[in-house]
Order: sequence, then structure tokens, then C-alpha cells
Amino acid sequence: MNFVQETVKQILDGVEREGVAKILSYTRQFDGVELDPGQILVSVDSLPVPAVPPAAKEAVDFACEQIRMFHQATKPETVISVDPVPGLHLEERLIPLQRVGLYVPNGQYPLISSLLMTAIPATVAGVENLSVAIAPKMPLDLDPLWIYALKATNVKTVLRVGGAQGVAAMAYGFEGFDPVELIAGPGNQFVAEAKNELFRRGIVGIDVIAGPSEVLVIAGDLTSPEIETAALDLLAQAEHAADTHAYFVSWSQKSVSMVQNRVQQWVKDYDGILGQIDWIFVSGPEEALKVAHRIAPEHLSLTGPEAEELAPRIKSAGALFVGRLAGQALGDYAAGPSHVLPTGGTGRFSGGLATRTFMRRMSVIAADDRLPDEYLNAGKVLASLEGLKFHEQSLKTRLQQKSSPRYQP
Repeated sequence: MNFVQETVKQILDGVEREGVAKILSYTRQFDGVELDPGQILVSVDSLPVPAVPPAAKEAVDFACEQIRMFHQATKPETVISVDPVPGLHLEERLIPLQRVGLYVPNGQYPLISSLLMTAIPATVAGVENLSVAIAPKMPLDLDPLWIYALKATNVKTVLRVGGAQGVAAMAYGFEGFDPVELIAGPGNQFVAEAKNELFRRGIVGIDVIAGPSEVLVIAGDLTSPEIETAALDLLAQAEHAADTHAYFVSWSQKSVSMVQNRVQQWVKDYDGILGQIDWIFVSGPEEALKVAHRIAPEHLSLTGPEAEELAPRIKSAGALFVGRLAGQALGDYAAGPSHVLPTGGTGRFSGGLATRTFMRRMSVIAADDRLPDEYLNAGKVLASLEGLKFHEQSLKTRLQQKSSPRYQP
């Protein structure tokens, strides 16, 4: 068990055992904020409508509209029914979760997009009770942009608790707050480990296994505008954190050199933290596709003349961006699909956050006396082959009841 895992385990166990007392203690220890018990929960309805700059309001409203539109369009049917024969009715139902907790980082700037990209899909899915954990700052008043976005996304409650303790508070609940059924949203390594550990314990569902952010750009011969946007796509991903990873994969040595030069020019006067950028030269598009499948990045960008031709062949990525104008920053904010995506190669077997994330499947099997005997007979034989006596007998009894309504055991 490494340092992060050990620390998170202690936090989760502490919140589970001691509730509010530990929540307040960890908030004091990790965030340097002293809270009273009554300051943990904030009802969004009780917050005054904030004054927000018109440009910010317009941008939030536009993003909300696009995200809502996409998720309404892609929401799956909630009931799919099949009647294979008279007497047998089958259904698959998608049922919205009732209580969902969202984690939204609260760093130097309010990450409004992370709230929109989780809360709106949950609301479209039919979740009625949405709560958000946000690390507290002094003064305790929420940024007006936070309040505006919270009201725009149907969030009911804010927890002034961040980090692993915020995740634990939502999962285990405490006085005045019932546990949630699923936790979604990005966070640092402690937040990610808390979500994973709570899922392993069977306490709560989670959206995706989140790790350091990634982008992989595939390109052949590029024009000057494409060189510029490719360089900025790499840097836009690298600026997330020191552990982010960007890859430029190309069969054009000229494109590699020119994008490298443009990146160097952009960062010359940049004093922030940047993640790693790897430059991968390949023999052609086929090898580029193999590299992409092996890495299965969070974001995969296709640019250059081959972009549309290669797009249908991409099978392993959290999200695919096709064409010069489709940078991942567009997907991060205003295109519509959620930017909460699988990382660390998990795009090979999982997808990003969507309405389905906030719904659970339930099968329904209904049968009456018209049910053909073949169904019961087949089950009876299979139960016998598996040595399950009472499975076999339960089906045998139903066959007898069907043939003789007055059957008595």
C-alpha cells in the first residue's frame, strides 16, 4: 500500500466511524478552513441570484444548452420490451439513480465546466437529488460563477468539503445528509483513490477510473494552420498538470519538426507547469493506428488530410476529435459530450460519462399460463445437469401446475 492509498484509507475509515467530527478535522488539516457543523451543507435554493458578467453568463448558458441537447439526444430508451411468444413478456428497464454526488475541484479558478459536464447529464438521466462537494475557501462565500452554474444545473446541495474527505462524506453520509448511490467527477490522486476504494468496498458506484489526463494527436503532412492548432492541442493538454501526457504521432518528419518548433515558441515565455510531450515518428497511418490502440488515450485528435479517412478506424479512445477545428478544448467546454473520460488506457474497454452513467439496468420477466412448456423443460434439464435439485424442482412443479390447474403437491 503506497502513501496515497494509506492516507485515503485512514480518511475513509475516519469519516465512516466519526462522521461530522472527522469531516471538520480533515477540512481543518488539509484545507486550513475552520468550519462549524452547520456550515458543511448549503442549500442552493437559499443562495441569492448572483450578479455575473454578461459574457460569462452567455458562455455558461450556451454550454448548458449544448450539453443538454447532446445528452437528451443520446439518452437511451428507458424501457425496451420483447414478447418472444404468447405468455412471455421481457423487458430491460433503465432506472435513474435517486441520489448522486458530484466532485468538482475548486482551485485557483472555478472549474465551472466540470460541474456542467457532470450535473447536466445526471439531470437529463432523471436524477432528482444532486449534491456537489467543493473544497472550501476563505471567505466561505461561493464565487458568483459557482452559484450561477449550480442554479443552472439543478444541483440541490453543496458540501463545503473537498478531497478524499469530501468523497467519503458523500458516500457514507452524516447527520443531515443521506449517502449517495454514485459519485462522479474529476479530482486529484487522493480523490481518484477515494472513489476507487469506496467502489471496491461496495459502498458507492463511480463514473470512470480517473488518472492523469492525456491527448494523442495523429497527423501526416500539415498546413500552417494545422501546425498551429496541433501545437496548441498538445500544450492545452500539457497545461493541466505535471503528470499529464501528450503524444504527437506522425509519419511526416517535417510535421514533427514544425510542430516541435511551434511548441517551443509558445512555451518560451510560459512559466506555468507543463506535463510531458512525446514525439513518435511512425512509418505510416497503419502504424499510427496501432500506437493509438495501444495507448487508448483519453483524447485522440486526427488532423490533416487523412483525418476523415482514419476516423472510422479509431476504436480505443475516450473521445475522438476529427479535423482542425475540433480541438479537445472545444470538447472540454461547449461541444456537448461530457469531458469526463477514461484515462490510463481504460478507453480500450470503457467510455466517458453519459446519461447511462446515472442509470441502472433491471431485467423484467413476466410469464402466464400461455408460456410454452419448452421454456420450463429446457430450464429443468439444465438445472439437472448442473446438479441443482431445487432449481429443477421449481421448474418441474410449474410444469405440473400448468398441465393441472388443480395441482396439489
